[in-house]
Order: sequence, then C-alpha cells, then structure tokens
Amino acid sequence: MYLSLSIIFLLLLGIIVTGVQNSLTLDIKFLTWDLRITLLALIFYAGVTGAAIISLLTLPKLVSKTIKVRKMYKEMDELRRKNSDMKMHAGN
Repeated sequence: MYLSLSIIFLLLLGIIVTGVQNSLTLDIKFLTWDLRITLLALIFYAGVTGAAIISLLTLPKLVSKTIKVRKMYKEMDELRRKNSDMKMHAGN
C-alpha cells in the first residue's frame, strides 16, 4: 500500500513540476469551441476527466460485488442458525 502511494505521489509531483515549468498558454480548437488554457490546467482537467471515467466504468462491478457479499452474509447467517438448531436437536 505504501509503495503504491509513494509511486502515485512521485508521478503527481512529476506532473506538477512539469506543468509549473511549462506554464505556456495553449490555443485549443474543437469543432466550434475556441479555448485558451494553460498546459497545467489541461493536464489537471485531463487527469480529473480520466479519473471520473474510470470511476464510472468500475462502478457497476463494485455494486454487483457488494450485492453478492450481502447475499453471502445472509446465507452464512442462515447456515449458522441451522447449524445451531441441529446441534440443539442432536443434544436432546
């Protein structure tokens, strides 16, 4: 965990240093839009957009896993209850 955090921190530090040192203004034309934005802002918005897309793509799998885990916990509780009932009947 600490290794991945360290790697992420170093990558972010490299992106920030690169963006600050190269703070030139870019003219971006997309269809009818004309944008004037700095390189640092472009890198930041690209990262935020990428993170949002990844989050949206992984959300359905996370929800299905959560539902499956809840179902398994319910089944585990039911099996424990049956096990204790069987132990009580076997003791009598």
